[in-house]
Amino acid sequence: MANQTAFGLKRFLQSGLIMVVGLALALLILFRPASVNLLEYLLWKTTTDARTETGFVLDKGAYIHYVAYGVGYPVLLLHGGGNDKLGWFSQIPWLVASGHKVVTLDTREQSQTAGGDADASYGLLAEDALKVLDKLDIKRTDIIGWSTGGVTALYLDLAAPGRVGRIVAISANYHPAASASLASEAENQTLRSRLFNWIFSFWLTPNSGYPELGKELHHLWQTRMQPAQGDARPMQVPTLFIADENDLGAEIRSGELGQLLPYGNIEIIPDAGHAAPVSHARQVNDLIAAFLGIEMSE
Repeated sequence: MANQTAFGLKRFLQSGLIMVVGLALALLILFRPASVNLLEYLLWKTTTDARTETGFVLDKGAYIHYVAYGVGYPVLLLHGGGNDKLGWFSQIPWLVASGHKVVTLDTREQSQTAGGDADASYGLLAEDALKVLDKLDIKRTDIIGWSTGGVTALYLDLAAPGRVGRIVAISANYHPAASASLASEAENQTLRSRLFNWIFSFWLTPNSGYPELGKELHHLWQTRMQPAQGDARPMQVPTLFIADENDLGAEIRSGELGQLLPYGNIEIIPDAGHAAPVSHARQVNDLIAAFLGIEMSE
């Protein structure tokens, strides 16, 4: 009887293992190329010999965590609200390999950044980023920003002229009306996209120690980007907007992008949605490389 029980338990464990492996393979295939890019990033992270700098900077009660990889002309990566620096797993390795110093950070109250009780604002997020740049002694940098990070990048040039070289803003909804477009986008998503976003959202959430951050972020997304006080000039740096039509519909219709960005370009990736750096990484990477003059290796 004991032998039968042991045999049954063994068969049960084997069946469970087969199911887990099968599910993992199914997800790997279903969510290519994002799943493959994530595995490649994790391998790169454990084997890279790129110079790495990491630490914290204190700003208004928050300890902003940053990690910088490589050497060369800097590129600052600013993630979106409710995200963290891991969201750039499809971009970090090739940017480092192209000869750039890649700077990533977790915005306040998210992932490894802790503390701070100031209300979220684009100005505050820009100030946090400047503190990191000062810590690393970076006087000027290109910036790639995603969603809230893209708006923060635009704000940085207005708030700190001379510190920004070029900007790539991905799904940067600085217009409040874009929130309605995003809601419409969610309703029209395919089952695969909805499942992808559901799985993706497990780590794209605010730090659990700061339950009010989610409310603050949603309030922030409902406000228009405001330039620094007394500085309403159009931006003077070359800027590339990358988005799905749902993301930039309000800005394109209003003509505000042309007024704000006299040196701006817009690239639309059909059906990309708001998570383009992950779901459509190859197209996004090709656009970034062309804009920044980086030769992509095959």
